[in-house]
Amino acid sequence: MTLRLKTRLTLAITTLVLVVLSIVSLFTIITFTREQIRATYEGGDLISKQVYDQVKQALLSEQTPPPTDPDPEATPNYIRDVLRQDQGLQALFESTTGYSQVIVYLAVTDPHDHVLAHSDSSQLGQTMPETENFLVLKNAGFLTQLRYLDGPPKNYEVTSEMVDSANRSFGTVRVAMNTALIKQELKQFLSKNLYIAGISLLLATTLAALFAQLLLSPLTFISAGIERLIQGEFGKPIDLKRRDEFGLVSLKLNEIGQRLEGSREELDALKGNFGQIVKSLEEKIIFLNPERRIVLMSPSSAQLLNTSVEASLGKRLDEVLNADHPLHGLVEMAFGVKQNLKKTGLQLPNQETRVTARVHYLEENNQPMGGLVIFEDPETVAKLENQFEYAKKLSALSKLTSGVAHEVKNPLNAIVIHLELLKSQVLSQRAEDATRSLDVITQEIKRLDRVVRNFLNFNRPVEVKLKEEAIQPVLQEVVALAQTEAQQHNVQISVQSDENLPPIQLDADLMKQCLLNIVLNGCEAMPKGGRLQISTALRNGSLLLSVQDEGVGIPPENREKVFNLYYTTKESGSGIGLATVFKVVQLHNGEIDVHSEVGKGTTFTLRFPVS
Repeated sequence: MTLRLKTRLTLAITTLVLVVLSIVSLFTIITFTREQIRATYEGGDLISKQVYDQVKQALLSEQTPPPTDPDPEATPNYIRDVLRQDQGLQALFESTTGYSQVIVYLAVTDPHDHVLAHSDSSQLGQTMPETENFLVLKNAGFLTQLRYLDGPPKNYEVTSEMVDSANRSFGTVRVAMNTALIKQELKQFLSKNLYIAGISLLLATTLAALFAQLLLSPLTFISAGIERLIQGEFGKPIDLKRRDEFGLVSLKLNEIGQRLEGSREELDALKGNFGQIVKSLEEKIIFLNPERRIVLMSPSSAQLLNTSVEASLGKRLDEVLNADHPLHGLVEMAFGVKQNLKKTGLQLPNQETRVTARVHYLEENNQPMGGLVIFEDPETVAKLENQFEYAKKLSALSKLTSGVAHEVKNPLNAIVIHLELLKSQVLSQRAEDATRSLDVITQEIKRLDRVVRNFLNFNRPVEVKLKEEAIQPVLQEVVALAQTEAQQHNVQISVQSDENLPPIQLDADLMKQCLLNIVLNGCEAMPKGGRLQISTALRNGSLLLSVQDEGVGIPPENREKVFNLYYTTKESGSGIGLATVFKVVQLHNGEIDVHSEVGKGTTFTLRFPVS
């Protein structure tokens, strides 16, 4: 059970007062007990001395001289007779025992404990037993004193030894006192002390409650302010005009409220924007909070589940879907095992096609954040992939044929110009000039025909025969075919390939043509000779094939043009070689990159998917 702060503060103050009262009461009881025992002892010691003085006075005033008889009983008998006849001693005995509630008896005994005088005359001549001395109780520790007093009432004696003029003991004065009165007075003192302590404790508790109420009263205002913050009422500050810690807390809470109000406005705007983004998504997604409530839902996913976004937001998933819905069980399983789950071929109610559902369990610092459900339609995915591949190939074709327009435009411009010249020459009857213009037109038409035929040949559909094969045999044949050209240019070809590379889908003849074009271009780029290295590697599920030369390199402004159709920097080049390389790579669903530094060499990197 959790106690309120006010209750805890009251209990703390009451407990502190109780501890202080207990310590003070204990000290007072110790002091009172010791004082009562000391006073009782001193009273008994005073009476014993009075009796001793009275005995000496009685003996000194006796007219009859002491006996000189050697009988040991003569002297005690003499003293007993003198004391029995002494009126002063008897009066002292009677007054002391009559009025004192502590003293039990007074006695005077000889060295052999025979009674010489006694407040009870029947004890004369009797032998008195040993009784514990009061000094034992007086000098004992507090706990021992309490134990003695807590037990049955007991007699203790205060004694005074009597000596003659020769300092010889002739008897003892014994004053017996009982502890009953000390015990009774101690109980009365304890009762009074406990009564005062109880009143003090009650008063302290009342004052502590009032103090706690007064001290913690600002918490009521602060609590109400926090409640308003929880309810989203950020415009109502906590009006607590104090300069203490409570006032500082209220100021901080007001500042937090202002910041929360600004953050809520930003969050509302962000939520609205995010909602618009989700609505515009074609992806079928659902975001759930840790309580499985739908926070976000795309319209496509709502349509898939035969519901609407407006009717689903804020509700638990089991309130939107039936208990036997397959998605409900998949989500509960993902939240139960706290892992991502994927279910293929999921048949949803009232849907003809099966879908793939993925549930991503989200957590941060081992705290659940919710879950993200993503639906995938295999047919739609396949359609999108085909569209992407088609767009990719269209882009590649556009890149390859970007030089065709330039190659066709130049002959056409020359033909138009020379037709105008021919027209003017015919009108002026200059036959020699007309013949020269006709020759130029003929050459340009032939060049245009060659461009068109090359373009048609390049774009003629190629029958690709992809098979799952290793790349190493193709590399060996390429090196063998290029060896003659390499020797002519003083080029050394080396191959670094792992024999354990997985196979890829390839057309060996096309791949051989592709790589041979790159290798021969590399040999031609090293007029002074050098080293050409072919290497392979496996990375991220793809096979990387690199061809690196130490040639003249490609200037930065020309690197984007090297794969264009008809682009060449060689005098006798056709501009078709690297375009063919690009086309073959595309036919193998691969990618090609070029990296070059002028004066250092060029590296072509081909990337193919692994089977």
